[in-house]
Amino acid sequence: MNPEILLIFTVGTSASGKSSWAQRMRAQYPKLRIGILERDQLRQGMLQKESGQVFSWALWNAKWEPAIQEQWQKAFQENLDGDALIIADTHLDPQQLAQEAAFARDLGIREMVIQYFSVQPLVELIRRDQDRPYPVGAAILREQIQRLRPEEEYWMALESVLLETTSGTNQKVLLS
Repeated sequence: MNPEILLIFTVGTSASGKSSWAQRMRAQYPKLRIGILERDQLRQGMLQKESGQVFSWALWNAKWEPAIQEQWQKAFQENLDGDALIIADTHLDPQQLAQEAAFARDLGIREMVIQYFSVQPLVELIRRDQDRPYPVGAAILREQIQRLRPEEEYWMALESVLLETTSGTNQKVLLS
């Protein structure tokens, strides 16, 4: 593990540009080893393995989510040798983001930031979503817009994890 790895959490609705941004960062900084981890890619692989079918949200079974979480944790740990790791997921729930940050903190990661994607007009999100290989649909986009919190709430969730006392010591970890 690179002890100085930078962990970047994306926050934003589906079709807001999180994955595209992550790919652009990797291309823009070719001398840096930037890993990208997306739950949707893990889901695509699981559905293919379980059913032999091409991914579709209509075919996705929520009972597979615990297995996805296990795969995510394993893939996360396998990507810690680089310079940066982008977790390109929605992270609409600040508590979920805090749980992932705590997992990272417990592995020794101390440099964590957020890339926030502001809410976009629903019509624009729908247009982008329709151009994606696995659209979530207008109803999900509307729900996600309603669930997206102000950026400060995500920073507060992240900072609360980073300011917690590290296990076994009395030192506080500060957000860098």
